[in-house]
Amino acid sequence: MKSQFLRVLSPLGFLCLANCSENVATAPDLDLIDIKPRTIEVLVPFEDFVQELEIVGGYGSPSDLGFGVVAKDFDGFSAKTVLRFGSYPESVELAGGASGLKVLGGRVVLSFDSIQDQTGEAISLEILATQQAWDPKTLNWKVAVDTVNDKTSWVQSGAESSVLVGSGELDSHLVGDSVNSFASISIDVDSATVAEWGGVRSSSQGMVVISKDSGTRMNLWNANLVLKAVPLNNPDTILEIPVPVSELSFMVDPTPTVPEGWLRVGGLPAWRSVITMKLPERVRGSVEICGSSSCLFDVSKSQLNQAELLLTTRETEAGFKPATPLAIQVRSVLSPSSLPKSPLGDPIGLYQGLLIKPEFFGNSEGEQIVFPLTDLLEFSEKNLSGVFPTKTIALLSSDEGNTLEFASFQGAGDPGFPVLRLILTIPEFRGSP
Repeated sequence: MKSQFLRVLSPLGFLCLANCSENVATAPDLDLIDIKPRTIEVLVPFEDFVQELEIVGGYGSPSDLGFGVVAKDFDGFSAKTVLRFGSYPESVELAGGASGLKVLGGRVVLSFDSIQDQTGEAISLEILATQQAWDPKTLNWKVAVDTVNDKTSWVQSGAESSVLVGSGELDSHLVGDSVNSFASISIDVDSATVAEWGGVRSSSQGMVVISKDSGTRMNLWNANLVLKAVPLNNPDTILEIPVPVSELSFMVDPTPTVPEGWLRVGGLPAWRSVITMKLPERVRGSVEICGSSSCLFDVSKSQLNQAELLLTTRETEAGFKPATPLAIQVRSVLSPSSLPKSPLGDPIGLYQGLLIKPEFFGNSEGEQIVFPLTDLLEFSEKNLSGVFPTKTIALLSSDEGNTLEFASFQGAGDPGFPVLRLILTIPEFRGSP
């Protein structure tokens, strides 16, 4: 039997537990072995309650986020946004009625938010035309298409084979001033490129947005292709017609790999940490509980008052660190054999999830986070036969599919390994040496 930690609650702890009052052993005393009920705290380390830990990824796609990410060597993190524009209008309504259009050219307008620039200067951006088919739901830095019937890599990783069609300088100082919420840039595009983008629909059509300056990271919140066109029945009039984005996704480098020995929650595609746990039936008690020597304590002969999973934060990789509080839910996995597509139960504890400060995944790592599990593990000596059922839970982001950022927690081999905290009431203690 591996060791567990067991101790009597302090007097302050008793005030937090309704209808509990008993004497606390302050020194070994054999007379305390057979007494009235007492309340104790049991701290069960990772290896004694976790049967299996699985980190499951791939939920959702960057295309679900609704905006893009552009970065270059931002503490080792890079990202490119890939997008397509919708179909061009074939006519326009003027005072004299409907008229066909002749497209002369256009410009791409990009709007950014959450700009981070280590240089403090204007950021050089480029837009490039893609030269091969790509799928917004499945693309990543190395792969352009990854569907059931097709898996095709980029000719060059990161769509480097795309052709330059325009460039410009983004004034990042506009973001957050008293007038603007976004910093925007307009980049002219030649008529041939505009005509190609508006031709017969093809999966190879599209545009890549990249940063040329190292140490930059920003969110691309909106993009439009503004057509320069003339109505056929009034060629002296020049119109500007915006065409919105029809498909948008982004790719990152490096792509996060499966954690080894620690936990990850969130991101996009999203990660979940799945823990299969089983309570130990017996734990080793201390001399304060057992008397002059330690003993084995039968957990099933007690009443569970409170159960908590204690996790310790660790620093998250650059590019994925939370910038705002991150909410995390704990849910039962209803069909573990069906993972990663198992249905989940309702949240355990707070329905909206536990809100964790972003700094705990950065410079202030090492914070202990407490997830309530009482509703999941609830038991008493009256309804147990001495055998605890296996329980499987998943930790996931409450905002899954809506943020690139993820949480990181220390694992079994780390100083802050996961711990299961139990508050138990013992109806009558009879230890065995």
